[in-house]
Amino acid sequence: MEKHTIKRILSYLRPFKKEFILAGLLLAVATAIGFLQPLVIRQITDGGMLAQNLPELFWGVAALALLVLLNQGAEMAQTRLFVNVHNRSYYTIFQEVFHKLLRLRKSYFEDKNNAEILSCLQMDVSQVASITDRYTVMSVSYVFRIISGLVGLLMISWKLTLIVLAMVPLKVLLVRRLSGKQEKAMDQMIESSRDFSQWFGDNLEGIDEIKLWNLFESRDQAFQAKQKGVLKLQKDSAMIDAWNTLWETLLEWSVTILLYLVGGLLICQGGLTIGSVFAFVSYSWYVTGPVSALLNLKMYFARILPSAKRLFRFLDMESEQDQGKGQALALPPRLEFKDVAFSYQADRQILRGASFCVQPGEKVAIVGENGSGKSTILNLLLRFYTPDAGEITADGVPVSQLSLAGYRSLFSVVSQEPYLFLGDIAGNIDLTGQAPAARVAAAMETSGVTGYTAQMPQGVNTQIGRNGARLSGGEKQKLAVARALLKNAPVVILDEATSGFDAESDAYLHQVIVNQMAGKSVVMITHHYEHLEGMDRVYRLKDGLIYEEACTQ
Repeated sequence: MEKHTIKRILSYLRPFKKEFILAGLLLAVATAIGFLQPLVIRQITDGGMLAQNLPELFWGVAALALLVLLNQGAEMAQTRLFVNVHNRSYYTIFQEVFHKLLRLRKSYFEDKNNAEILSCLQMDVSQVASITDRYTVMSVSYVFRIISGLVGLLMISWKLTLIVLAMVPLKVLLVRRLSGKQEKAMDQMIESSRDFSQWFGDNLEGIDEIKLWNLFESRDQAFQAKQKGVLKLQKDSAMIDAWNTLWETLLEWSVTILLYLVGGLLICQGGLTIGSVFAFVSYSWYVTGPVSALLNLKMYFARILPSAKRLFRFLDMESEQDQGKGQALALPPRLEFKDVAFSYQADRQILRGASFCVQPGEKVAIVGENGSGKSTILNLLLRFYTPDAGEITADGVPVSQLSLAGYRSLFSVVSQEPYLFLGDIAGNIDLTGQAPAARVAAAMETSGVTGYTAQMPQGVNTQIGRNGARLSGGEKQKLAVARALLKNAPVVILDEATSGFDAESDAYLHQVIVNQMAGKSVVMITHHYEHLEGMDRVYRLKDGLIYEEACTQ
C-alpha cells in the first residue's frame, strides 16, 4: 500500500523533466565546487600559512572566494527553479482537487462543513505538493556529494574513512525507529485537526444560536479542550523531530571529535599534515550530512504519507455518474417517476413506490407536510441522488442514460433556501455574466428585484455579503426567482419558492407562474394548499407514496 502511495506521490514530478535536467546540471556544478573547496583549504593551510608563502596564500584565498561565489550563484538558481516547480505542482494538485470537489455526489457534503473541507484539503494538498520542494529533489545531489566526499576521504586516509562510515548503521537504526512514531503522530494530528475544523465551522455557521442561547462559556470550554488536544499532538510530532535532530547532531559531532583526535595523533606522528586533517573533516561533513539527509527521507515521507493516503482516497471517491449520450429531448420533455423508492438511511425510507408524471407544458403541484419527502423528489429529479428502486424517465428514456450537464440544463430551480454567491446583485442573477442586459432587466422586473434595487445607492451593483446576508429573506427569494427566469429553461421547479414572500408578492409570483410561463413545465413543491388554482394537476405526498389521478399519455 505504501509503495503504491509513494509511486503516486512521485508521479507529480513527471511534468518537470526539463526543470530536473537543468537542476541536475546545477547540482553537478555545486558538487564539483564542493569537491574542490577542501583541497583549496588544504593548500591555503599547508602551502600558504605553514610554508609562509604569501603568493600561494593570496591565490588560494582568491580561488576559495571565487568558488564560494559560484556556489552561491548555483544555490540561488536552484532555489528559483524549485520554487517555480513547487508552485506549479501545488496549483496542479489543488486544481485536480477542486475539479473533483465540484463533481462529487451531494452526499459527500451532508456531514461536512466548509471549514472542515477546506482545512483538510489544504493540509493534504500542501503536504503532497511538498514532494517538489527542494529537500526532496536535492536528495539526488546528496548521492553525488556522498560519492565526491568518499573520494576525497579515501584520497587523504582510508583509516579515518572507516570512522566516518561507522556512523551510517547507527543512523539507520535511529531513523527506522523514529519514522514509525512520526507517521503515527502525523496521522493522529491530521484527524485531530479535521475534528477541530469541523467543530469550528459548525460554530461559525450556528453563531446565531450561540448568541440566542448564551452558549459562550460552554463553547469556550470546548474550544480549550479541542485546541489543547491539537497542540499536544503537534508538540509530540515536533519532539520526535527534535529527538531525531538531537541524536543526529550527537552522532555527527562524535565522528568529528573522533576525527580531530585521531587526526591529531597522525599529525604528531607525521602521518598527515594539518591541512589534510582540515580537508578530511570537511569531506566528512560531505558524507555524514547527506547520509543523514537521505536517511531522513523516511522521516520526511512519514509526515507526508497520512495526508497522501487521505488525499488519494478523496480523489478516488465516486463522482456523479454521467454515462449519458446526450440524446435529444422534446422541450420540455415528459417527466415520469415510476415506482421510485429512496432512503437516506437503511432504516428510514422516504419514498416507497412513488409514481407521477409531468406532461410537457403542464403545471403540477406536489403538496405534503414537512418531512414528507417533497425535497427528496426534487433531488432525485435533478439527479443529485439515485433511486434505490424504480425509474425516472424523460420522454421515456431513463435519465441515467442522458448527459448530466445536458439534462440539468432543462431545469430552472428556485429553492426554499437559495444560495447566493459573494458579489453583487447583478452577478447573482446572471451567473455566467453573458446574458444580454435587456434579458437581465426583464427578469429583474418580472421577479420584483427592480422594486428594491431602485432604493439601493449602488443599485444592482450592491454587494450582498455571504449568502445574501445583507438582503432580507424576501429579497433573496426574488433574486433567486430572477436567476431562474433568466435561465429560461423549459422546466421550472419551485421548492417552497415563496417562503420569504409577503402575501402580495406571493400572489404576484403565482400570477407569473400561471400566466407568463406558457409552454414551460412547472413543478411547484409546497406544503401550502392555497394558491393552487391554475395548476393542471395536484399530487399529494404522504407516507412515501404519491396520491392523485392516473398519469395521462
